[in-house]
Formats: sequence, C-alpha cells, structure tokens
Amino acid sequence: MKNNFLLIAMLAITCCFGQTKKAISNPKKVSKAVEVKEIPYEERINYIKGDPDNVATLAVESAPIIREEDINTIYNTAGIEVKPEFPGGIEKLITFLSRNFIYTDEMKEAELKGRIFVTFVVERDGSLTDIKVLRGLGFGTVVEAIQLFKKMPKWLPGEQNGKKVRCSYSFTITIDATKQ
Repeated sequence: MKNNFLLIAMLAITCCFGQTKKAISNPKKVSKAVEVKEIPYEERINYIKGDPDNVATLAVESAPIIREEDINTIYNTAGIEVKPEFPGGIEKLITFLSRNFIYTDEMKEAELKGRIFVTFVVERDGSLTDIKVLRGLGFGTVVEAIQLFKKMPKWLPGEQNGKKVRCSYSFTITIDATKQ
C-alpha cells in the first residue's frame, strides 16, 4: 500500500513538474550574441599549422542574436512589416516579365492565353530560391517561368523587427501568345 502511494505521488509530481518536448521558449526574452571578428586568411593558416599565438581573439559583445531558427524561418508576406519588393516596384517587375518572357513557336501556334502561378522565397540577401510553378499552361510555360525568375535581379528583402528575413512570395504571370 505504501509502495503504491509513493508510486502514485511520484507520477503526479512528474506529470505536474516534468518538461515535455513541446516546451516553448519565452519570445520576450532577449538573447545576447557573440560578435566574431574576421580573422585574416594568413592568421587562419598559421593557426591550422599549429601557431595559435598568431590567432586574433574573439570579442564578446552585446548584440542582438540571430538564432538558427530565425535564420531558417520563412515568413508569409501577409504578416510581415516590410514586404519584399522587386527593385523599382511592381511596374518594373511587370516590365521585366513582359520583356524577358520568351514565347516558343508551340505557344504561338496554340495561341496560348492564361495565367501561370509561381511561388518563391526572397532570401535575406534578396536572391530568389525555391522557385515553384503551382500551375502552368503546358507548352513549356513551367520551364520558361522558372528560368525567368532565376535570371531576375536581386529583390529588396522583407524585414521583421528591423531585421532582414526570408519571405515567401506568390506571383501570377499573365501571358497572351496571340499578341506575339
């Protein structure tokens, strides 16, 4: 009886005070980071060769931390403070697309008209990654749309809390091969 009571008491305490895998960190907690100074190439080579006296010391400073999960987080454009933008705005983006979209002979013969739905991620440096065509029109439109977004200039990245962040973006390309 005593053993059962102790077992039940231990289970109750474990359930009440035990941690779960779903523990969430405090979002209001401000972390401090270590600022790492650039070590010249020659000094790195000397360190590798076994001369640690020639290596620059690392300075510990108070700076906002960029956590690993913040670096990899992809924000949605709907809930972000500063949305990513093509250099020059939407008008320049439309101009870029209309000047650079290449209509193949197949597209012209089929008198292709319609919309191509594209999603991509604007990285913190403005480059575009993870380019996907959600819906194409056939006749090589998927390949052409992906190539078009790959050769775009870097965008102005999105920002959240004063930091540049990765952000998903969706865009629709409207094509009309009858006008070509």
